[in-house]
Amino acid sequence: MPILKKNKEDKEKLKDEKKERLKEKKQSRRSFRLERIKEITAKAYAVATKRKWLVFMIVAAIAAYLIIFKGGFDIGGIKNLLGF
Repeated sequence: MPILKKNKEDKEKLKDEKKERLKEKKQSRRSFRLERIKEITAKAYAVATKRKWLVFMIVAAIAAYLIIFKGGFDIGGIKNLLGF
């Protein structure tokens, strides 16, 4: 009889160990996904900031081109008011 009882205890112990390993694996996977989402979000913010400054630089370049080569902006006849 003691042999069967011992085998049953061993099986229960193995089941418990397996459950613990699965819980650890699940927790590890969950934390990895959360970290990955945080990293992707941070990267998206960095890219958005970079693109924002790129748009500002393009607008500034277009404005400089219009002012230098086309004679400036003629907004509602400001040139006429100033006498140019």
